[in-house]
Amino acid sequence: MAKEINLHGIQRTCYAKSSKAGEQFIKDHGLSWIVSGEMEAYDGHTKYVYRKGDIVLYRKNALVRFVKYPAHDEAFEAISVILDESLLQDFSQQQQLVSQKAMKESLFKLEPDELIQGYFIALQPWFDHHMNTDLVELKKKELIHLLLHHNKNFRDLLFHFGTPGKINLEGFMNTHYHFNVPLSELAFLTGRSLATFKRDFEKIFQTSPNRWLQQKRLEEAYYLLHNKKMKSKDVYLEVGFETLSHFSYAFKNKFGVSPSNI
Repeated sequence: MAKEINLHGIQRTCYAKSSKAGEQFIKDHGLSWIVSGEMEAYDGHTKYVYRKGDIVLYRKNALVRFVKYPAHDEAFEAISVILDESLLQDFSQQQQLVSQKAMKESLFKLEPDELIQGYFIALQPWFDHHMNTDLVELKKKELIHLLLHHNKNFRDLLFHFGTPGKINLEGFMNTHYHFNVPLSELAFLTGRSLATFKRDFEKIFQTSPNRWLQQKRLEEAYYLLHNKKMKSKDVYLEVGFETLSHFSYAFKNKFGVSPSNI
């Protein structure tokens, strides 16, 4: 059973069974406290595991895949606070804080901090009440102050309001092809319009993005099935397919055999 409560961007999630939450295009900065269970996060380069008591800050305009697991007979539970851009812009203007440089990392595990942990503990009773937006906004601003107290360099993360600049498309795609997100989001993250993204892509790869993505994912799936002995039910999400049936059909169409027979 899954349970989610959202108080205007202060959220509580609880999963009694493991949850592969699908692909995440993170549109706003956020902070999560793992109350119980474990969470795996993959940013295209590295897999991270966060456990009970960990506090994780994640950056906007990033691709991250989350998997949440119950552990030690406890359900997975987390409390998260989403720091939307309008709130951060208001805070920046009020406090006269600006970013000096963009931070490239997508995930930050905070060092133990009694103040921030206490902040999240104090949020637990909130989910038994209806909270108004003004009170929620004040609570979010309190968290921003605590984050800057914890690490002054987070100013560069929180108050950077620019959009992604144009980056190397070939390198980005070879790292992020298994994230199942719309082409428009891939285009945005590479600093391009959708039309420019498609045009640049075909110049580099000599094929369309959708065709290249499917072939790349199927080749990776074959490797995982044949060399790593993984199961189809685990592979299809790992390589970026939405459903097992679509994956099985595409795999058999390419390799002439169903993935369960590899």
